[in-house]
Amino acid sequence: MAIARSRRRTRWLVARAGVAVLAIVGAVGFASSATATTTVTVAASADAYVNSQQPSENYGAADMLRVDGSPTVLGYLRFDLTGVGGNVSKAELRVYANSESAAGYQVDTTTNNWAEDTIDYQNAPPAGSTVGSTTGFESGVWTSVDVTSAVQAGSVADFVLVDRSSTMINLAGRVSSHAPVLVLTISGIPSVPVDTATPVATEMPAPSSAPSSGPTDVPSSVPTQSPTAQPSVTPTATPTATPTQPVASGVPSFSHIYVIVMENHEYSSIVGSSSAPFVNSLIATYGLAVNYYAVAHPSEPNYIALTSGGTQGITDDGTYNLSTDDIFAEVEASGRTWQAIMQGYPSHCYAGASSASVVDGVGLAGSYVRKHDPAISYTDISTNPVQCAAITNLASFDPAAANLFFITPNLMNDMHDGSIADGDRFLAAFLPQITKSSAFANSVVFITWDEGSTNIEGGGHVATIAITPGMTPGFEATAKYDHYSLLRTIEDAWGLPRLGASASAAPLSFPW
Repeated sequence: MAIARSRRRTRWLVARAGVAVLAIVGAVGFASSATATTTVTVAASADAYVNSQQPSENYGAADMLRVDGSPTVLGYLRFDLTGVGGNVSKAELRVYANSESAAGYQVDTTTNNWAEDTIDYQNAPPAGSTVGSTTGFESGVWTSVDVTSAVQAGSVADFVLVDRSSTMINLAGRVSSHAPVLVLTISGIPSVPVDTATPVATEMPAPSSAPSSGPTDVPSSVPTQSPTAQPSVTPTATPTATPTQPVASGVPSFSHIYVIVMENHEYSSIVGSSSAPFVNSLIATYGLAVNYYAVAHPSEPNYIALTSGGTQGITDDGTYNLSTDDIFAEVEASGRTWQAIMQGYPSHCYAGASSASVVDGVGLAGSYVRKHDPAISYTDISTNPVQCAAITNLASFDPAAANLFFITPNLMNDMHDGSIADGDRFLAAFLPQITKSSAFANSVVFITWDEGSTNIEGGGHVATIAITPGMTPGFEATAKYDHYSLLRTIEDAWGLPRLGASASAAPLSFPW
């Protein structure tokens, strides 16, 4: 499992760096006048998608690509080949599918007058000629299109991905663990002797023996070099789509822990939902606790349980001032810092039950409510201006500003008053602020739901997603967990005293 995690991290670094060249050579050198055929993998240097329904919205920060025929959603990809020499005899675009499609997508050319952080539907360059297309495919496979006619060494290649139906397709973006790549076969490069004491193998999606325009299995990395017969290094296979449970290990001492709490939906309403394509792409890319439960109804006792180890006798969504111990005080006492990021929060130390609907950061305008803000219910915070200054709005969010973040979207974006699709769009816009930051390198994001719609285990069966840079894609943690388990995980990460019921709860176990 450690090898698999190392390879995934390598692939992520390749996506960030832009170009990865396979350099796997044998012990025998050859004359400088000879030429060789070499396989080169180039990771996307920019990507974004645009949406006709949100014509001025930029989605360059998203870690996925979306394409749709109705409304029109187009995916843009750029590959910088200026450092690649020789002649391209074959170019294969490989993109990982986070969702299935019966019709597939087509690949068109476009110009390079767009930028990842500014492109939107209004200023996006139009599609040019069609290069190729996929057939239908399942979720969780690499799709492949021959784009040789549109690729030249020493240039920049820009493509538009166009849905061939009216059903949205989710594809992995360049900073995901399955970054889009161009797999190039290069000829005409002079060969030189190479020291073989330290062969290098950079993992990539390797071409299948019979490439097609349809989906391919998750590829292994078996690069070759010709024309001479030389030994090659063949990495072990990539992880399968259904990883096994690892031997439980301690929770890492994360630099930052981000807890994002969504609202009021049972596990079955979220996992596999067509209304939540981004959330389900996270589930495919990271880890999911499949047997996780809220502890009570309605909302507020769950927030209090998550942060104090008990519901403290609360059975409604009223206004409470609690003198009990809480996780925020424990984090502070350990020499770490915390922030409660409350979307729509009016001002420091605001103690009202709710606020007017306002725009605050990404997502829809909506209201802040105290019942979803546990920090203000603890008197060690509410009566101390220095402490309650750590409760702040979303627009001021800085992923490196604290160690623990407790993040609550407003009533529209948390799926309470808004739809599942509204919450999904909020997460798609907000989460990259964390995952694309340097603070994410040794950190974890937990996304959970406060309660479900049933009374199972007191509060319903809810989805809880664990996101780390090294997570096994599609991992499922099958043990039974609840909100006290999430609290226990935070405590174990930083060696904090265990509050209330967290002392008897099992911490979440993932291949962190």
